[in-house]
Amino acid sequence: MNHIALTIGPIYKTLANAKKPNELWSSSYIFSYIMKQIIKEFKDRDFIMPYIKDDTIFDDNFDIGLFHDRFIFKSEPNDLEQLKESIDKVLKVLSIDLDVEYNFLKNYFQINFIEKDVKENAILELTPYLDTLELQFNISQYETNLLKEKLLKTDNFFLKNKDSKIASLQHIASQNYIAIVHVDGDKMGEVIKDKNNISNVSKNLFEYCQKSHKIITRFGGETVFAGGDDLLFFAPVVNKDKTKTIFNLCDEISEDFNKRFNLKATLSFGIHIAYEKYPLYEALENSRDLLFSKAKSGAKNNIAFRVTKHSGQTFETIIHKGNKEVYENFLIFSSNIKSKDGMDNFLHSLHHKIDTYKTTIDLIAQDKSRLKNFFDNYFNNDIHKQYQDFFTQLIDFIYEVYQDKNIKDDDRLNIIYSTLRFIKFIQGNKK
Repeated sequence: MNHIALTIGPIYKTLANAKKPNELWSSSYIFSYIMKQIIKEFKDRDFIMPYIKDDTIFDDNFDIGLFHDRFIFKSEPNDLEQLKESIDKVLKVLSIDLDVEYNFLKNYFQINFIEKDVKENAILELTPYLDTLELQFNISQYETNLLKEKLLKTDNFFLKNKDSKIASLQHIASQNYIAIVHVDGDKMGEVIKDKNNISNVSKNLFEYCQKSHKIITRFGGETVFAGGDDLLFFAPVVNKDKTKTIFNLCDEISEDFNKRFNLKATLSFGIHIAYEKYPLYEALENSRDLLFSKAKSGAKNNIAFRVTKHSGQTFETIIHKGNKEVYENFLIFSSNIKSKDGMDNFLHSLHHKIDTYKTTIDLIAQDKSRLKNFFDNYFNNDIHKQYQDFFTQLIDFIYEVYQDKNIKDDDRLNIIYSTLRFIKFIQGNKK
């Protein structure tokens, strides 16, 4: 049966212009908005993706973009011609709303589509065609980006209709720092292999996006985009109650996703934590690079995070969520939020001691009793008694990191160092 598949861009070229959160939101939302308007014209068709049977997805009272950059539906005779007309219609209306030349919008947006006969699985069969189409860029005939200045205005068409505006990162940031997070699904091909399960997959992805937005909002963050298995959001490093960190937030999102797909598909995260005045697009690029170059490498199902301090110092590591013991101990240990007297100096001393005796740590790390003796020996002053629970968590974490044979020898101490530095970061000196 014939199916029509469509893809839209250039998304990241458009996001590159944003210097403020509102501008980023508008630059992202415009793609979801165009897709929504096109899909409205074909609501009575059988869509493979996205899931459109919940009419709330078409509400004009929008807060985030829920439409992905692709769609596929079972086509009927003359649908291809109708699609061409619908795209022109949407762009003409948008040109009026944004006060931008229609010809510029038609030239700027990379809206490519095909109609093909599908034998069994529409997503698996049509995705390679869409991938190829996305590589075919039309060269703009305009020297000036007429859309850019419209999306950067605080009263642009989209922002005027948005209920809540992300005016700045200051109201999101905790302790003057902000987390920019990119999220992407792993092994989604595994869950769409069964052609009879595709409609259920689309429904689950739609509900996952809605649920994730609620989780992010409850934590004190702001969703920029949620479509398909992709998320982009801002969040504080620690919630207002100082009970959870950004990693707990990502874990809650992961848990919902994992339940929906029975762990056949997982999520990877790229998290860049930076000072609230750090250049927005640079932070965005860092987050995206952490996701696709690091978190989604190897076994995938990872959290790759980097902290860029106000002083310019950075540290980063990758946590594999697939090893339950390492991951759960990381979540427990990295959640040492409540500071104790002298915590900053203690953590500095602890980090220095581990670095000094890293050869010894390597030799004894797979024996908890020897690890305990090591820390008891070097931290035996009265002031250290208040840190007994901390040492227990640290020992458990070190032990599990060294138990995981999939972690390279050179990476073990970096995971431990980076986690300790994160704890020091959220409790002590942020500079």
